[in-house]
Amino acid sequence: MDESEKQGLPGSAGGERRIRTEADFERLSWHDCTIWAIEFRAGDPDRGDWTSEIALDIDFLVEWICGAEGNARFRVAPATLVFHEVTDPRIAIDWGSTGFQNALHPVSIHVIERERVQNQKVCLDRPYYAWRILINWPEGGAISFGAVGFTQTLRAEAILTDQQHLSPGERIGRLSN
Repeated sequence: MDESEKQGLPGSAGGERRIRTEADFERLSWHDCTIWAIEFRAGDPDRGDWTSEIALDIDFLVEWICGAEGNARFRVAPATLVFHEVTDPRIAIDWGSTGFQNALHPVSIHVIERERVQNQKVCLDRPYYAWRILINWPEGGAISFGAVGFTQTLRAEAILTDQQHLSPGERIGRLSN
C-alpha cells in the first residue's frame, strides 16, 4: 500500500481508505473474511429503476499482523461489499445434512476471482466480469454472478483482535458509534 493510500484523509477509517472499487481489485484480499448477510437489491423496472446489485455484509480483514511466536492478530472492520449491474446470480452454500444436528455458522470467503466476459450485452460502455466468491467455510461453497464491478465501504474503523471476525457485540458497538 503506498503512502497516499495510508493517509488519514477525509473518507478514511483508521488511516485505511474507507471506500474501494474494482480499480483496487488486484490489491485487495478477502481471504477469511466473514459474510454475515447477503442482500439482493433489485429495482423496479416499471418505474425505470434498473438497479441490480448483490450486497454482502462482511468483516473485512484490513491487516494481518504476524507475531514472532507464530501467533497472529487482525485489524478487522465491518464493511459492505456491493457488486453492481448483477446478472445470473448463483449461490451454492451447503452446511451438510446431519439429521438437523448441524447449527448455522458464519460463512468465510476463501478468495474472490473475476474473469472478463467477452461479447457481453449488459454494460456496453465498460468491461464486464464473471465473478466467483469461493467459500472456505462451509467447505466447497460458491457465489457466482456477472457484474461490472464493486464498491466496498468500511462502515467503522478497524479494531485489533485475535479473531478474524468481530463478535456480534463488537459489530453492533462499532456500527452504533
